[in-house]
Amino acid sequence: MNKGIVAILFIFLLQSQGDQKVQKAIDLARKVSDNVVDSVKATLFKELGKGGYLNAISACSNLAQDIIKAHQSKYGIYVRRVSEKYRNKLDKPDDYELVILRKLDELNKTGDLPQEYYEVVNEKDGRYLRYFKPLIVQPMCLNCHGTDEFLNKSIKDFLKEKYPEDKAVGYKAGDFRGAVSVKIKLSD
Repeated sequence: MNKGIVAILFIFLLQSQGDQKVQKAIDLARKVSDNVVDSVKATLFKELGKGGYLNAISACSNLAQDIIKAHQSKYGIYVRRVSEKYRNKLDKPDDYELVILRKLDELNKTGDLPQEYYEVVNEKDGRYLRYFKPLIVQPMCLNCHGTDEFLNKSIKDFLKEKYPEDKAVGYKAGDFRGAVSVKIKLSD
């Protein structure tokens, strides 16, 4: 067989395996991000039922990070919620995430926000899938993340005490809130 044909077939095989690896990573990122969102929502609704928005915001501030850690541990990957206007400093985006968050915010403003966004990127230690599941402010979110007129005194007092540098207020329904960020290594 011609050496050129063998080389082309080899390159095609490597590319096909790479594409399969990327697709598996996308599928995992999608699953994990959906699980994180569903788990946080379920916790929020449970706590709302127990004691209203103050109970929910108290639980959310603590339990959301536990949910994230459980998913990181279970799947052995980088996953977290990020926002440019974060409440908890653990949700502060890295430089790459910040660029993508700003891009997604602009897409939301033009009505072109996708349900997910991902890229394969090369970093110092290998290739990674960087995956983002956008989070949009819903009307019920305004009780803890809205403008001043939506926040009751007990919520304001809690936020002032727990998060004195809180940036996660002033939203309107439909605003881009942030994203679940997943990072999966594709190469060793």
